[in-house]
Amino acid sequence: MIIISCSSTKINNSKNKEIVNSFINARNNYNIEKVSSLIENDYSETFIDGSKEIENKTQLIDGILWGKELDSKIKLLSMNSDGNKIITIEENTNYLDVALKRKSRKFKIIYTFRNNKILNQKIDTLPGFYQISKFNSERYKEFVKYCNQNNLTYNHHSFNQEFGIHLRKVLEKYKNVNE
Repeated sequence: MIIISCSSTKINNSKNKEIVNSFINARNNYNIEKVSSLIENDYSETFIDGSKEIENKTQLIDGILWGKELDSKIKLLSMNSDGNKIITIEENTNYLDVALKRKSRKFKIIYTFRNNKILNQKIDTLPGFYQISKFNSERYKEFVKYCNQNNLTYNHHSFNQEFGIHLRKVLEKYKNVNE
């Protein structure tokens, strides 16, 4: 019985690692159909403090399409398993980082599963996060100042593809002026 249980856990861990790899690949390629097939309908992303980053599947899809316009990418740095959970270290970058000369952000992500699909990502920071966040915040403040001085919209209540297209154009203007 114990042997079967261990074999079952190893099979689940292997399957779950495969799901996470496919999920990251689909996100990096903005493949909405594939992402949708890998997550539960009540999928969410939460920070370790309980606050929500992504509340549902629709918001995730909008965020991916926004990210497509900003060339958002996830780089998988490491992956381990802990029971039925997969724990990764991921680096996130996008065109905001390029245009504003910001530093990439790294997070510890704990994936949980239900019915062979991703149910949740719990996001935790890593040592050095607050220094990077402070640096990036200063870069963003410079961008906001530029936008205000030039009457450009830089912020929006929702992250969707349409706003991603607009923001990319504003960021390109900013980058050209600040090169």
